[in-house]
Amino acid sequence: MATRLALRIQERFEGLTASERKLASLLLDRPDEILTFSATELATLVGVSKATAARFFRNLGYADFNDVRLQAREERNRTGPVHQVPMPVEAPEGAATVPVHLQVEMANLARTFEELRSDTLSAVAERLATAPRLWVVGLGPEAGLARHARIQLARVRPAVHLVSENTGSWAEELASTGPSDALLVVALRPWPKVMSGILDFARTTRLSTFVITDPTNAARARRHGATPLICHISTPGPEASHTTVLSMLHLLANALAARLGVVALRRRDLISDLREELDPTD
Repeated sequence: MATRLALRIQERFEGLTASERKLASLLLDRPDEILTFSATELATLVGVSKATAARFFRNLGYADFNDVRLQAREERNRTGPVHQVPMPVEAPEGAATVPVHLQVEMANLARTFEELRSDTLSAVAERLATAPRLWVVGLGPEAGLARHARIQLARVRPAVHLVSENTGSWAEELASTGPSDALLVVALRPWPKVMSGILDFARTTRLSTFVITDPTNAARARRHGATPLICHISTPGPEASHTTVLSMLHLLANALAARLGVVALRRRDLISDLREELDPTD
């Protein structure tokens, strides 16, 4: 479950200054650092001043850094051992190593699925199962993830559509959606500006909308009327990891299949039979 500090940061993220966002992103990606570093050390890690760090915590509603650390320590004492997986603070010298890579991915996966509530997953699977049509959208770097999501979901239910990356066809495609349909969006940081317009349209059209996103954009998704499915994607290097996103998509497909039961099994069997019949190598 997300910490109170993380929830406060998510709600205020868009209103933070550029310097404060650096500190906010660090604490969202590596929440354990609040227990091991001082406010000055945290500020140094992201290259901001001590005064910026102090102002940041006050703006979040804390009296001082000690107030934040006390709350974090109390919450840590109530969590299970899986949450103890640490995230490396700095990139290793030279090429990435297998142990560091494993540590990063384990930390991201642990935090992602600790924070995902079972009732939320059940509710999402219910809407994905009962919607007449399911639309999937991802732009830029997330376009490939959206294509993968469509394939996974189409294996267990019909009428799964991929919204094109071609902006020229968006009007026609979005106009085809209906108020009982569901929309699954993959949108990570940096948030595509056009995505806000798509979510506003979805809310107006009364689509059931779910957004797979990172912690910095969770509150933004909620403000646009969508349900966020938060994935931790941090790495010590410059590029984000998509491991948790792919795992989230796999989980959604399995949850949808479980909800559909025999219907999903029959569809999978039909697809398997069709593949054999259409195999060009025979």
